[in-house]
Amino acid sequence: MIKPISHYIHIIKSTPPDRLAGKISKKITSKIHCTIKRIRDKKQTTYSSHLNNPALCSYFNITDNSTLKQAERVSQVKLLSDLYLDHRFDLLGSGWVQVKHGMECRGLEGYSYEMGSPYENDKHEKWLTGRINDSNLKESQRIWNLIDEHYIPIDWHVDFKSGYRWSEKTWYRDITFAHLPGVDVKLPWELARMQHLPQLAWAFMLAKDGVDGFDSPEKYAREFRNQILDFIATNPPRYGVNWNCTMDVGIRVANWLISYDLFRGFGATFDSEFESLLTRSAYEHGKHCIENLEYFPEFRSNHYLSNIAGLLFAANYLPETRETDLWIAFSLQELVSEMGHEFQSDGSNFEASTSYHRLSTEIMLYCSMFCLRLTPERCEKLKELDVSTLTVIPQLQKYSKQSYQLDTDEIFPVWYWERLERAVEFTMHITAPNGEIPQFGDNDSGRFLKLWPSIAVVTNASAIACVGYNSQADSENYPDEIILDHGHLMIIAGDLFGRDDFKGVLCETPESVLVHSLLTGKTIHSFRTGQIPLVGQSLQTWAYPDFGLYILRSQRIYLAIRCGSIGQQGIGGHAHNDQLSFELHVDGVPLIIDPGTYLYTPNPAKRNLFRSTEQHNTVFLPGVEQHHWKDGQRGIFCMKDKAAAVCETWDIEKGCVLFLGQLRGYGGRPVDHLREIRVDPNQGVIEICDTLRGSDTSGIVSFLTPKPVVTADGPSLQLGLVSLESSSEAFELRTSTYSSKYGMATPAVRICARFKNSHSARFSLH
Repeated sequence: MIKPISHYIHIIKSTPPDRLAGKISKKITSKIHCTIKRIRDKKQTTYSSHLNNPALCSYFNITDNSTLKQAERVSQVKLLSDLYLDHRFDLLGSGWVQVKHGMECRGLEGYSYEMGSPYENDKHEKWLTGRINDSNLKESQRIWNLIDEHYIPIDWHVDFKSGYRWSEKTWYRDITFAHLPGVDVKLPWELARMQHLPQLAWAFMLAKDGVDGFDSPEKYAREFRNQILDFIATNPPRYGVNWNCTMDVGIRVANWLISYDLFRGFGATFDSEFESLLTRSAYEHGKHCIENLEYFPEFRSNHYLSNIAGLLFAANYLPETRETDLWIAFSLQELVSEMGHEFQSDGSNFEASTSYHRLSTEIMLYCSMFCLRLTPERCEKLKELDVSTLTVIPQLQKYSKQSYQLDTDEIFPVWYWERLERAVEFTMHITAPNGEIPQFGDNDSGRFLKLWPSIAVVTNASAIACVGYNSQADSENYPDEIILDHGHLMIIAGDLFGRDDFKGVLCETPESVLVHSLLTGKTIHSFRTGQIPLVGQSLQTWAYPDFGLYILRSQRIYLAIRCGSIGQQGIGGHAHNDQLSFELHVDGVPLIIDPGTYLYTPNPAKRNLFRSTEQHNTVFLPGVEQHHWKDGQRGIFCMKDKAAAVCETWDIEKGCVLFLGQLRGYGGRPVDHLREIRVDPNQGVIEICDTLRGSDTSGIVSFLTPKPVVTADGPSLQLGLVSLESSSEAFELRTSTYSSKYGMATPAVRICARFKNSHSARFSLH
C-alpha cells in the first residue's frame, strides 16, 4: 500500500525524539537488508537448492466415510468439485467465474482494467519466458513441464473482478496495492490460499468408493497435483503478489498439507517428483513465514497469528530437523503469547469484530489440536534446543522460561485452554436461531481452513439484485457459501472439550470426522459447567463486556446489542461506528440487521459508508461520526477513539430484560447518547428510548431491515408480523444496501426518524 508524504510527516510530529530516532535507525537497517536481499534474489534462484523426497508426516486415518456419503453431502461435493475442475471460483463477491490468463473481467464499482494475455498451450520457453524473472526461469520451466499436457493454468496474479494484474517478476516487497481505484489485492490473495483443495480430496474419496456421478478418482488427484505445480512454477519464492502478505503464505501451506494428507489417507499416490517439489515448497513457505513475521511489539493481530499457524503446520508435516524443531518451539511460545494478547478474559477476540473472532478462533483450535499430536520423543528434543540459533523477533526463549509444559498431555497452561473454550462459547452464545452470527465490526469473509464450508444452493434469479456480483452464467443453480454460519467452530470444539452443548442440534460433518481422527481420543477437560444459564424456561442472556456485546434470546426474540471498545487496543482497525447499535431477529428471521462491510481498499468511500454511524441501527448526528478516521487509504484500518461506550445496566427484573448504555462524548463533542432498551418477552414488546444530552441537539434514529415495508402510516410501520411505532411525527424510508459477505451487497430498507433531544420506538410482535 502506497502511503502519502503526509502520513510520514504525522509520524514525525507525533513521535517523541528518542523513539523517533530508534524508528529511523530500524527503518534504515531494514531498508539496507531489503536492498541486499533484492539484489541477491535477482542474481540467484529463490527456489531452495535442497531437493529430495522425504516423506511428509500424516495425521488423518479416516476409516468411516458414511458421514460424507449422505445424499446431500455427495451432491455438495459433486457441485463444488466440478466447478473447481473447471477453475471456477466464487470469492469475495466475484461470482462463479473461470479464472484464467487473458480473462475478461466485468470491473468493480465502474473500474475495469485489461491486463494479461491468454495462455497458449506451449510446454516450453515461449509461455514462461518474459513472465518469470531470469534467476528462476529455468527451474520454473522444469516444474511446468511436469504438469499434464492438457491442463489450462490458473492466473494466480489477477484481481478477477477489476482485471488488474500484478507481474510475476516483481519482487515481493516491491508489490504495490491500494494504489488504483477498484483494484482489490484480496482477490489473488484469497484464491492463492487454495482453500478449495479439500473438496477435490473429498471427491477423490467418493469416486474411489464408486459413488455415482463422479469422474475417475485419478482425475481429482491429478487436478490437485497440477494446481500445486502450477502455483509453484508461476510463483517463485519471494516473487509476485502471493508472497507479499505472510498471512496468506501461512494459510496456503496449511491448506496444501492438510489436502495432501487427505488424499493420501484416502489412498491416492503421487509421483516422487511431485512429492519432492511439494515438500520443498512447504519448506520454502515455512522459511518465508519465519523470515517475514508480521510482528509488531505495539500491535499485532490475526495476520501474525496466521504466520505462526503456517509455521507450525509446515514444521509438523516436514521431517524432523533442528530447524523445524525450532519452528515448533517458536510456534508454541507465540501461540501462548497471542492467546493472551488477542483473546480477552471473557473469550472474545480483541478486534471488535464477530467475523474476525471466527478466523482467529479457528486458527487457535486447529493449531492447538495439532500441538496435542506432538510425540514424546519430539517433546524431549524440543526441551534441549539451542534457542540462540534462531535469530528472530520476538526472541525464542529457552524451555525453562516457557509457560507451556511438554511433560503434560495438555501442553498449554490451564488459562490458555479455558480462554479457548470461552472463545467458542462466545460464538455459541452470539449465534442467532437461524444459525448465523450478527455482524459487528468488519467481515472480510476470511477463513483459515474450509474443510466443510456451509453451502446453500441459490438460483441465478436471486443474484440479479446483488451489487457487484455475477452468478454462474451457464447454470440455473449454483452453490453459495453462508459466511455468517460459524457452526463448525462449535462442532470442532465439542469434540476437543467433550461438550455436547457446543454441538447442540448441529449434525456431524466430514470436518468433525477429521477432528476425531486428528485428536485420536484426546480431549481437554472442560473448564466450564457446560450449562447455559436460564431464567425461567425461555429466557437466556449473556454479557461480553470485554468485546462490548450483550445478547438476549427468548422463544421468539433474539437481540444482540453493541456497547464497548473499538478494539485493537484503541486502534479500531476492524471496528465500525456501531455503538449502541443492535441486531433483532423475530421467530428466527432477521428483522433489524447490521449493514456489513462490503469492501476495503478498492473504494475508501464505500468502506467508510458501511462503517459509518449513519449506516448502523443507532442514533446519528448528521455530519458527525461516533469515532473519526482519516480520509482515503490512510484511514482504511484505523479510527480515532473519540467517545466512550459504557454499559450501565444489563439486568433481568420480573421477566423483563433492561439494557442501559451510554456513549459519552459523541464524536469528541460535549454530547452524550443514552439508549435504554427494555424487552418483555412474554408480551412480545421491545421498547427503545434514546436521549441526547449536553446540548440542544437533533438526531436521527436509524434501523436497517432486509424485509420490505408492508404498510407505512405516519409514525407506524408494519414489518411482517412486527409493528414498529415511533414517537416522532413520521418515519422516513430510504433505499440502502446490506452486505452479508465481503464484496457483495443486496438492497435493503433504512427506516429513519428525526427527533430533538429524545425519541422512543416500540416493536410489537403479533
